[in-house]
Order: sequence, then C-alpha cells, then structure tokens
Amino acid sequence: MTATSPMLRATSPLTMAALVLGMLLLSGCSEPDTSVTRSTSDEQFELRLEARKNHLKSEESLPVWVEVERLAGRPASSFRGTVDFVTNQGSVSPNRLDFTLIGQDDSVSVGPTTIYGEWVTFTLSRSPADGRQAELHALFNDLDAILKIRIVEE
Repeated sequence: MTATSPMLRATSPLTMAALVLGMLLLSGCSEPDTSVTRSTSDEQFELRLEARKNHLKSEESLPVWVEVERLAGRPASSFRGTVDFVTNQGSVSPNRLDFTLIGQDDSVSVGPTTIYGEWVTFTLSRSPADGRQAELHALFNDLDAILKIRIVEE
C-alpha cells in the first residue's frame, strides 16, 4: 500500500485538471526579457540587444544597446558589417548600423577589433496596433534577434 497525501486524496480530477490548465496559462504569459543574445549559424558572431526595461507606453522611447562580437577573435583582414532594424509597432533610430572590425593586417586604422557596440532608440507609435507586444528585430548576417517589448496602457 502506498501512502497518499490527504490533499491529493481530497482533490477531484476536475480540480486537478483546472489546476494544471491554470499553470499552463500562467507559464505562457511570461514577461519579455530585457536582453536577447543570438549567434550566427557558423558561430563566428554573436548579436546582443539589451534594454533597461521591457515595457513602454504609447509614444515612449527606449534606448537599446546593440553589440556585435566576433567570437573567433580578431579577423585577419578588416570586416565590414551591417545591422538593420525593423519593428512592428513604432520606429527605430538609427534604423541601420554600419561598422568595421579592424583586422590584423591593418596597422594604420584605429577602431574596434572584436566587439562593436552602439545605442539605438526604439519609439513606440502613438496608437499601437492591436496586440500587447512590440518587437524590435535586429538583422545581421543570417540572424534575426528579436527584442520583445510589452505595451502598457496609460
């Protein structure tokens, strides 16, 4: 004979089903992260987006730190890259970052060698479309890093 807790013996199958359903619903409603990190498929680069908060009201702005890191170390020759930004509920300024990582064969230029970072500003539109979430997409090489931002009412 196995020992069963009095609580479990007193719980009906219907109550247990409701409890499990409630737990599943709550786990699906999690807060968006304030940072997102993705690696390219060849694992040569990592792209990171980071904000201080994960929610905005209509017309508010949110500074977002964008960082590209070459995981394989300093390139042999200089590397030119671009990060493009797209959003579904507002605007991003600037909407594109062009950068150069200085290679080992370049003894004249000065600048970043393995990590490039810059701020962009996401601004939520005045009347966000239906939905409770905005998305800021950062596109680099084969990556689409998505920072999700919860929309809160005034």
